[in-house]
Amino acid sequence: MQTTVGQLLIDDALPEDMRGAPRNLDSKGLRALFQEIAVKHPKEYRDITQRLMEVGQDAMYTSGGYSAGLRHMLSPQSYINSRKQISAEVQKIAMNRKMNDKEREEAIIKAVEARTGEIEKSVYDESMKEKNPYALQVMSGSKGKPFNLRSLRAGDLLYENQKGQKIPIPVLRSYAEGLSPAEYWAGTYGGRKGVVDLKLATRDAGAFGKQLTQAAHRLVVTARDSDQPHDPETPRGLPVDVTDPDNEGALLAHDIGPYKRNTVLTPKILADLKEQGQEKILIRSPTVGGPVDGGVYSHDVGVRERGTISPVGDFVGIGAASAVAEPISQAQIGSKHSGGVAGAGAGVSGFKAINQLVQIPKVFPGGAVHSQKDGKVDSIEEAPGGGHNVFVAGQRHYVPIGFDIQHKVGDTIEAGDALTNGLPNPDQIVTHKGIGEGRKAFVEAFKRTAADAGFGLHRRNVELVARGLINHVKLTDHVGDFLADDIVPYHVIEHEYQPRDGHQLVAPNSAVGRYLEKPVLHYSIGTRITPNVVKNLNHFNVKRLAVHADPPPFEPHMIRGMENLLNDPDWMTRMLGSNLEKGLLKSIHRGGVSDEEGTSYVPSLARGVDFGKSPPIKGWNPADLINQMSNSPTQTPTKPTTGPIKKTWGWLGG
Repeated sequence: MQTTVGQLLIDDALPEDMRGAPRNLDSKGLRALFQEIAVKHPKEYRDITQRLMEVGQDAMYTSGGYSAGLRHMLSPQSYINSRKQISAEVQKIAMNRKMNDKEREEAIIKAVEARTGEIEKSVYDESMKEKNPYALQVMSGSKGKPFNLRSLRAGDLLYENQKGQKIPIPVLRSYAEGLSPAEYWAGTYGGRKGVVDLKLATRDAGAFGKQLTQAAHRLVVTARDSDQPHDPETPRGLPVDVTDPDNEGALLAHDIGPYKRNTVLTPKILADLKEQGQEKILIRSPTVGGPVDGGVYSHDVGVRERGTISPVGDFVGIGAASAVAEPISQAQIGSKHSGGVAGAGAGVSGFKAINQLVQIPKVFPGGAVHSQKDGKVDSIEEAPGGGHNVFVAGQRHYVPIGFDIQHKVGDTIEAGDALTNGLPNPDQIVTHKGIGEGRKAFVEAFKRTAADAGFGLHRRNVELVARGLINHVKLTDHVGDFLADDIVPYHVIEHEYQPRDGHQLVAPNSAVGRYLEKPVLHYSIGTRITPNVVKNLNHFNVKRLAVHADPPPFEPHMIRGMENLLNDPDWMTRMLGSNLEKGLLKSIHRGGVSDEEGTSYVPSLARGVDFGKSPPIKGWNPADLINQMSNSPTQTPTKPTTGPIKKTWGWLGG
């Protein structure tokens, strides 16, 4: 077998079971290598990475590393040819007297934009063939990106002004050559834009990360697993594609093939399941279930950065929120490095869409149109003012100009389904499809939007964020001390809810149109059973469901990120969020209480006693709050129950 000196040095630093494998140690290859070390040798991770770093240091010292000279900044021949062609085309457009100024500017921008991708690729490819040290830095992931290499050896091509509009002055000279006065003048706009973007992005990204942390800070591991027996006929778990690499480290939620529930998924197991023809599997996830105290189970969180299943007391929610917020923050401030170069800030523009998924504004720019009813598409008509009207089961849905309708007349639609392209609105999905499906859709939309913005997020981190953000229901009836329109944490409802009188145990195919009384798969209590739900239930061989003909006395409710803590059950914890005056007044009005031993660290820090000696893992116990409800004169349980919690929420359930 052929090898290289570099390969031998790398192998010598690695454990024996990882030696000999062919590796391309570019940015992706390095990430894959470090991930493999973390999975196979978590305890030796620090020592192994230290040895690899020493190999790199020695190689840099003996070889000269990425040392560069003036010749490495010269423009590649491929770009010199392209520059001549662009210059000739721009000159031709500038001399066209049939165009007005605006048309000429648009034509110049279009002509340069059309060649940007081609130039960037050709500069990178030619530089790699030359073993240009700047290109090698980009390839390794140590510094820079292809567009930085293009700017250095070719040119920035186009700049944007402070409004994000492209300036019609082609910048065809490289940094090594220096800019002409006109090119320099255009570049000043980009420079100012980079500085301003950095200041604003730091503010926006900081606020965004803070809100994710606030929403997820209660997600502390408070127990290893539920003490309730697992029912294989009504399994619970998150359906995922078996090919998703983010499954690694998660635990199986249901037996499949030779693998039993709670098996830790590894690349080998996932590959084996794929070979067996499995397309989807059920995994344990914090989006599905959890303790009554509002924390999470170790088995739902799975194996994380520690290399083992998360221990009790681990603040996994804060860790996940930080892991999600960090790359988004870096993408936000990336404009500083691009200096306003047109086409270099995909991650920056993507922040608005990502933030929109968390803030769910009433006006949802760029958002998909969601159906408000079940039924067939009756007709699609052009709207008088532009756009289209889509009629579903007799109800009109207006589709603005610029959106593509993704269904045709006769298609069957379910409430909450997207009728068009565009960013899905998680609030609409939660409202129509329930807490569980809303969390799943949020995770998928969040990951996809981040990928479109130019960076990846680990799905299992986003799952924890989704659990923290989407965790409320709004009561539709008076219940004990709670009134209609009161907002209550869903995890409390799920644990204390008792199926109502009149519920039935039926097969999935017989449950269409009814409401779920016990959670199954990732679906939450109150989910309306639709044909798509039935399809998923049958796929995972669910035999029976507890359903009721009437909706429960609560509705799923998504709260925007900045107001999430405004509805926290602990009045002190509300002080961690926004709208402090409103939150405090609501707490006073309703006689709010605080628990120093709950899953939130805020009351413990406020008291300041024993800080840092032990984590708050006991969890918020809703018994005290719910006990108050049993004293209500309108409380009339319909069947015997045991204990005040069962009695109170038993009334809610029937």
